[in-house]
Amino acid sequence: MAQIRFYDLEINQPGLIWSPNTCKTRFALNNIPYETKWVNFRNLHTIIPSITKSGKRPTVPIIEDLAHDNKPVQDSWDIAVYLEEAYPDTPSLFHGNIGLHKFFYDYANSKILPFLFKLVVSRIADNCGPPQLVKWFRANREKHFGQTLERFSGELSDNITALKNALTPVHNVLKQHLFITGDKVGFADVTLASYFAMVHAIEPDKFELVLNIYNDDIFRNWWNRTEQYRTGNNDARL
Repeated sequence: MAQIRFYDLEINQPGLIWSPNTCKTRFALNNIPYETKWVNFRNLHTIIPSITKSGKRPTVPIIEDLAHDNKPVQDSWDIAVYLEEAYPDTPSLFHGNIGLHKFFYDYANSKILPFLFKLVVSRIADNCGPPQLVKWFRANREKHFGQTLERFSGELSDNITALKNALTPVHNVLKQHLFITGDKVGFADVTLASYFAMVHAIEPDKFELVLNIYNDDIFRNWWNRTEQYRTGNNDARL
């Protein structure tokens, strides 16, 4: 029986697990029975406010804790912290070092994710739904970026070079440890795996470039080690 209702973001491939933000929550829920409720770029603006009732910007991920009076929690970091406190019998993802994981979360969000996002944003736009939704998504993002998605995406080679520089400290750690935070998987691993999952789902060929960015198997082996967290079977999908 599900203990958590989890809201994930759907594009025109039903059931595709791709959103870098919602993946962080999905992977963090690996040991807690949950059910997925899918929303899209259009209806999340009505569905999410009806859950939060807070006036906050309607974004996913969001969860409702069915085991605790349907308590809603929004934002991937806040959800991770909440799950750590509300479900102490499940394996910890912070290991008593929450500050360290927050540091990596912020680092990955500002230094790694932007270049991974540039690899896939045009394809996301093309696949986010029916034509009117595609048009809305493109106009919305181009207004935010102040330029076309193609110009924003830039050159593939430039993005790979910048990504390699940003991943260097992570690569150095994974040369010596199974996971980013040592011998046990932590929320830092969940964060990076979620960003990688976006590219893996949207642009598989470019994902191969990412895994081979150092011409070795360091990231590929790490990615394979995170599989049990990315493909947990605790999801009863709605």
